[in-house]
Amino acid sequence: MSHAVNLSDLGRRVREARIARRLTLEEVVSRTDFTVSWLSKLENGQLAPSLEGLVRLAAVLECGVDSLVEGLSIPPQYVVVKRGTGAIVPARGGMVRESLADQWRNRRMHPVILHVPGSGSRKQPDSHDGERFLLVLEGDVRVTYGDEQIQLATGDSIYLHAAIPHTITAAGRGGARVLSVAYDPASTDAPPARRGRRAVPANGSTAKASRGTR
Repeated sequence: MSHAVNLSDLGRRVREARIARRLTLEEVVSRTDFTVSWLSKLENGQLAPSLEGLVRLAAVLECGVDSLVEGLSIPPQYVVVKRGTGAIVPARGGMVRESLADQWRNRRMHPVILHVPGSGSRKQPDSHDGERFLLVLEGDVRVTYGDEQIQLATGDSIYLHAAIPHTITAAGRGGARVLSVAYDPASTDAPPARRGRRAVPANGSTAKASRGTR
């Protein structure tokens, strides 16, 4: 779903620019091939102009197109990414990231599918504020989390504080695919995770994965 434009605010800006230059509707349309009806609907937020129309209108109003549309973009309510159509971004260690929400700007979560190469690859540890969820879609992986080694098989998942350095590597030569959803607290009111501190549950015991922890 693409971003839309707030037509009501766009119309208000056009009307304010016209009035500031002491132009009537008729005077504006006389300098273009617009009609009074078209311009009136635009100013009342009832019409979505083409880019070409906005350029011609901005020239008559002696203002830039940017001044008319800046900040009017409305974020989408949803984004659909068909299988295999996500943006592919190479990462260090031979890993590839398949983005699942690029069209949603300033999002709070960052979902990607990680294509992890077979054993033998090396990757620099990740460490960032916030939290991260990992679900193994295919293959076996080893998550190095601080000084722990956590084995995950297909269908296994882990939710962790991302501030602690961690790496994801394939446990076999066949590689693996992992769904990764990173949560960015910088865009919310949530407090950032503290670096260098391991999460401790309410009962005071150190949190560990129950399966395959060594």
